Amino acid sequence: MSSAISTPTADEYTAIQRFLEDVYGHGLNYFPLHYGWCWRPEHMDYAHTYCLRENGRIASLVRVFPLPLQQGAAQVKVAGIGAVSTLPAHRGQGYMKRLLEYAIAAMRREGFPVSILWGDQHRYQPFGYQTAGKMIALSVSRRGLEKTRLAPLTPARFQGQEPLFRSIFQAYQRNPFRHLRTEPQCRAAYEHARLLLYAAGEAEKFGYLGLFYGAGMTSGAVEFGGHPSTILQIAANLMERFGVGTLEFRFPKWSLIPPDFVRAASYWKVEPAGQIKILDLEATLRDFRPQAPQFSPGEMTALKALPETEQVDALFGTANNSPFNLFFWPLDHI
Repeated sequence: MSSAISTPTADEYTAIQRFLEDVYGHGLNYFPLHYGWCWRPEHMDYAHTYCLRENGRIASLVRVFPLPLQQGAAQVKVAGIGAVSTLPAHRGQGYMKRLLEYAIAAMRREGFPVSILWGDQHRYQPFGYQTAGKMIALSVSRRGLEKTRLAPLTPARFQGQEPLFRSIFQAYQRNPFRHLRTEPQCRAAYEHARLLLYAAGEAEKFGYLGLFYGAGMTSGAVEFGGHPSTILQIAANLMERFGVGTLEFRFPKWSLIPPDFVRAASYWKVEPAGQIKILDLEATLRDFRPQAPQFSPGEMTALKALPETEQVDALFGTANNSPFNLFFWPLDHI
């Protein structure tokens, strides 16, 4: 029998890392190297980390990540779910179900309107999570960049330089949809083990672009900000340098796509942002209403009568004309 659900302590930090690496089959210190903004010792949140133990050792774990977000006109605090993990020897005993139900109850007690995670919909839909949110992905090719008549621009690579960090951080803060990272969190995010981060330009012409090296580069930009033309000029340089034919740039809404990007795009598609769960319907309508002040939610009883996943579709659905959106940069995935 497993023990009662508990929260770990700071002296278990190393044990947690070894546990996660074992479950996921990752290398040593994978999580702090790839997700430093939330998994380094100084960014750990033990109070929102829930464990089940066997013989005193962690057998299963789930972590909740409080995420303050700017989502267009709405400033909200949502709860991310990550590190859903059980050792192979203890699977099939309902540990994940116990921990997720416990985490959902805790998120509701703390007043989070919605929760988001990234994973298999079939695994999480029974808990009320539904694939939703909207990201408009523009495929920009070398030929498309030639159509813009923007010449490639040789950027500087960010490798910890303080002046360059200040410029990137300021440009990031102007993104209308973003995680409200602190400066230390941003520094840690930009030290991701696979991140190639480049910048160019000065003052209002400054722009930056981040890619993951290797095969992940084909999935597109993981974060960008600043002047649109400069971003595309950096992209032209990097695509030629690394032999990449196409890069995808993701935006949360059509009205935020600059004309230069529209001209450079050879293809577009709409993608979901993740799996979303509504924890408190009234709070969701209240907190996200600034995104669509003209939206009339109608009878609350009608929305309440819908199953949880249909509530998500009605308010955040990817394929319908839903009023609200959640958007995350890949660097903020957990």
